[in-house]
Amino acid sequence: MNVRPGIFLRAMRPSLIGGLVALGVGAARAAPPTAPANASPVTTAAMAGAEHRAAWPTFRGIPPTPKDVRSLAAWKASILDIEATGRQLTKMAAAEPWTLSNTDAWAARQRAEATPPPPVTAADDPATDAAVAALRERAKEPPRSH
Repeated sequence: MNVRPGIFLRAMRPSLIGGLVALGVGAARAAPPTAPANASPVTTAAMAGAEHRAAWPTFRGIPPTPKDVRSLAAWKASILDIEATGRQLTKMAAAEPWTLSNTDAWAARQRAEATPPPPVTAADDPATDAAVAALRERAKEPPRSH
């Protein structure tokens, strides 16, 4: 764009100043909120407490550092200990031989202990037809009231 910025600033300045003046006048006229006529006592007390001026917090209000907090060196030692235990466990797992064998006997035992599933109903079973009819009856649109 080949236009000097002064043109835009002069064109924008009256609306910007008018907006700032309107904002300042509106803020000056705004009264503090008051509780509605039918407000509960809790609401009234909360609004009164919000209008009450309180002292600013000071650095004296900051609690002292607790004495039972673990130091950074202790955290580092604990983390390094956990990582060393993890490396040791990984080495032990890698050294363990794979011993998965006799899976057919295990599968046969599990099949013998398992209970068979219930039989699947046939499509022409009367109980199925009755259940379908009951569901269709429930799905009908209710009668319209006039």
